[in-house]
Amino acid sequence: MREITYTAKQAEASARSSIDPVLVTEGYSLIAKEKELSFRQALRYHWRAFLWSMFLSLALVMDGYDGSIINSFFGLPSFLERFGIPNAAGVKSIPTDYQAAFQNVGLPGAFIGLFLCGWGQERFGSRKTYMSGMVACIAIVFLFVFAQSLGMLLGAQAISSACWSLFNTLSAAYAAEICPIQLRGVAASFISMCWGMGGFIASGVNRGALSIPGDWGWRMAYMVQWVWPVPLLIGTYFAPESPWWLVRKGRIEEAKRTLTRNACPGYWDNRNIDAYIAVIQHTDEIEKIEAAKGSFWDLWRGSNLRRTEVEMGVWAMQVLSGTAMTAYAVQFLQSAGMSVTTSFNLNIVITAMNLADHAIGCGIEFGLITRIGRRPLILWGMVILGICLAIIGILGSIPASVGTLAGTGACCAIINLVYHATVGPVTYTVAAEVPASRVRARTVAFGRAFYVICYNATSQLTPRMVSDGIGGWGWKGKAAFFWLGFNVLVTTWAYFRMPETGGFSFADLDVLFANKVPAREFTKVRIIRIEEEESTELDGKDEEAKAEAQHVELR
Repeated sequence: MREITYTAKQAEASARSSIDPVLVTEGYSLIAKEKELSFRQALRYHWRAFLWSMFLSLALVMDGYDGSIINSFFGLPSFLERFGIPNAAGVKSIPTDYQAAFQNVGLPGAFIGLFLCGWGQERFGSRKTYMSGMVACIAIVFLFVFAQSLGMLLGAQAISSACWSLFNTLSAAYAAEICPIQLRGVAASFISMCWGMGGFIASGVNRGALSIPGDWGWRMAYMVQWVWPVPLLIGTYFAPESPWWLVRKGRIEEAKRTLTRNACPGYWDNRNIDAYIAVIQHTDEIEKIEAAKGSFWDLWRGSNLRRTEVEMGVWAMQVLSGTAMTAYAVQFLQSAGMSVTTSFNLNIVITAMNLADHAIGCGIEFGLITRIGRRPLILWGMVILGICLAIIGILGSIPASVGTLAGTGACCAIINLVYHATVGPVTYTVAAEVPASRVRARTVAFGRAFYVICYNATSQLTPRMVSDGIGGWGWKGKAAFFWLGFNVLVTTWAYFRMPETGGFSFADLDVLFANKVPAREFTKVRIIRIEEEESTELDGKDEEAKAEAQHVELR
């Protein structure tokens, strides 16, 4: 096994540090023992931190709900009666320009929200930033409920997208910093399940809105969003702050209280909690080399450049994996020759499976991520998705039949399940673990912004590919070959560039990235720490001093 140590700059920073090397060594010993814990043991000791992480992630239920609700309104009678524009036959509908605008207006809003989150989380901490976002959500819902025109709804949608994007970034960074190593993966992956829960709730609310006449039909669906912010706002007031952020701000005693509060009684004593804090301080000192100010510009300096690349890559994989095909299953199945009734029935099955897959898939992922790791789970997931895309493309290239259409529908269902068991949730975990602690919030925010760009490009291309109507390209099932190309491209990138982040402390990852260890070798190296040698030397001197004193006393 290859051995590595600090780079020259890291060694210099470590030497300049005033932190007791003996304490740092003891802290790393504690982390080594932490790595040996099973998931169940780690949960027994740190269940409070795990539950707080999951609680803050519930904000993503609102994100999933908001993203699903407006698309369904385009066919809601009460909404069409209020905002629809009549055509020559007097039938009201939402103009296609507005439909496209509702899809795209979130892009600038998301950028603003992501920037504010990266700035606010580092300046004010996770709790205050989160609570500020919740207050903004309560106000924004008023804009939706009392909107008088499509323009007002469009403005509310643009503003709300800033809030939802804020929670996407904040929840992932918070989960990584408050949970111990063995719980980080599942805690961050839970965010994906919350997003699916929001979509599931939206489908039920939309169905219920059909039976409510007048404006209260569509208003009720928006008013449901008031259910979440108030309890989350109150609960977050009592939530612990990230100990990493507290240490960076010099609030050491508060960081100790947070660690004590998050663990079971008796887990920490005065000595080992000081040692653990010493590791956080030591990691922060080393990271100051390349991120002294913790600004967005630091994302492109030194080893942070590679981390930013990995961050962008894993977020892009969610979109470029090929799952966009399943969102338009009805359209290309009808184009291929399936009847309208059958295609919609199949879409109901796929949609139902999609909703269940968030729970089933994430449940599978929870069991696998701690056993086989992040990197293998994503790579194998991408390979299976690629195989399904290849099958859809082949079936779309031959004359349509009952068998080919059924096979295409089955592959769409498999893609949903595999995605939610691998690429979908694991992205949140890797995205939260890869960045350096000083720029974690900003790195996750930037990666998420890149995801938004990719997603908007995909939402423009896919419907044109699968449609054979006006403006469509008529590719039908053959569009799967296009996304297969991107799938192969990002899978190849991941094989060579995306490292395994599971089982490493943030200090370990700093050393691995600083030494430019290839992605495939992260698990094949052993880190030798300078502090261990210094601590050994100091212990040796102490023993010599004790022996000499004892010798003098005996004489």
